Amino acid sequence: MLAMQYSIQLPVNYDTALIRQRVSQRSKLFDDHNGLVHKSFLYNDSDKIYAPFYVWQDVIEAQKFLLNDLFHGVIETFSRCRVRSWFVIHMAYGNRAVRPAFALRETDIIAPEEKLDPFLQQEKKLQIDLLQDDNLYMQLVALDADRWEILRFSLWKDKASAARPSSDAHLEYDVLHVSEPKF
Repeated sequence: MLAMQYSIQLPVNYDTALIRQRVSQRSKLFDDHNGLVHKSFLYNDSDKIYAPFYVWQDVIEAQKFLLNDLFHGVIETFSRCRVRSWFVIHMAYGNRAVRPAFALRETDIIAPEEKLDPFLQQEKKLQIDLLQDDNLYMQLVALDADRWEILRFSLWKDKASAARPSSDAHLEYDVLHVSEPKF
């Protein structure tokens, strides 16, 4: 699986209602979209950042998306933005009854001397521990092999119930909508 995210910095005076309207209109295009495992429509109101987060079944499906009309709509509205990508190492669902309203994205650098297998095993253990929390909807661990960074992405019932970030490099978002295949 491949995770992707682009972030769009909106003007300070941008009307938040326009983003919510866009999500309302476009989210149905992603519900049960072929090859899409997960999409979170994310927004940080204080920083005015719209930053959808995707998990694709494979690189081919991610590539199709970036070259098709759906992403062309992003380009037409906001311009062509930089798209980050990560190899998904672990992805797991917690409480599927939770309607996620808060997202946390953390990144940490993997030191050059760090052995990857034990490091990733420790990340898996941390994920298993987090999954015990009934307020957690989903948690993902992914690898950026260009920057040798680990990404932790989690969706929570709300900000108050979310785990504290384990990294000082983290971003917080409101979750406006989640698109996934029906389970």
